[in-house]
Amino acid sequence: MNIKSLPKKIGNDLKADANAIFHALDIASDGSLSLIKESIVKSYQGFLDAKFNNLILDMANNNIKTDELLNFINSSSHSDREFMSSLIIKNLHADNCITIFILAKLWENKIKNGSLNYYESSLFTNINTFTHEDFEIYYYAIQHMIQPEKTNMAPYILVPLENEYYILAMNKFCSFGILQTAYTADGSYYKEENKIYIFFFKTPYSDTLYQILDEYFKNTPPS
Repeated sequence: MNIKSLPKKIGNDLKADANAIFHALDIASDGSLSLIKESIVKSYQGFLDAKFNNLILDMANNNIKTDELLNFINSSSHSDREFMSSLIIKNLHADNCITIFILAKLWENKIKNGSLNYYESSLFTNINTFTHEDFEIYYYAIQHMIQPEKTNMAPYILVPLENEYYILAMNKFCSFGILQTAYTADGSYYKEENKIYIFFFKTPYSDTLYQILDEYFKNTPPS
């Protein structure tokens, strides 16, 4: 036996075993397993198609020409193929439309610039860790950032005590380099009566992400 064919044969054997196990379980469940599988395919295939279509539509809105898009998709560059593979996976895992919108912006920059900068790469790598609410909090934070009169104080946002989860969202953006944590004598935040002060600095990419979110929120009708 040619050793080159061994992995393929092992893979085929495992696939056959998996199919046999599936059929055995299906028989044991009186066909319920097949019904579940068919329902998942029927219910979600259209949804997955729609997510990818939204990505392409967002790219079209970025004024990317069809030939530019096709050239990138058909690129033989290892970097482009790796990016495209990751993009498809991240798009499928996206649980909100903002993520898909940002992915399209990052894809546009990859096509036009040949690579992503440090901040774009960090955002691309970690984008599926952000929720819709995280992006809303970020958008709010940049809009309501307070510059203190005293030069020895860091900028901050002021939120009601019940919005303590803002701290978690802001820390997330800081941990990925999109914002920078500001430490004061009381720490990166402190609570006062019914208010929370959250301190942070902007990075060179902070306004860029804000502009992307501003474009999204201004052109997306409220749900």
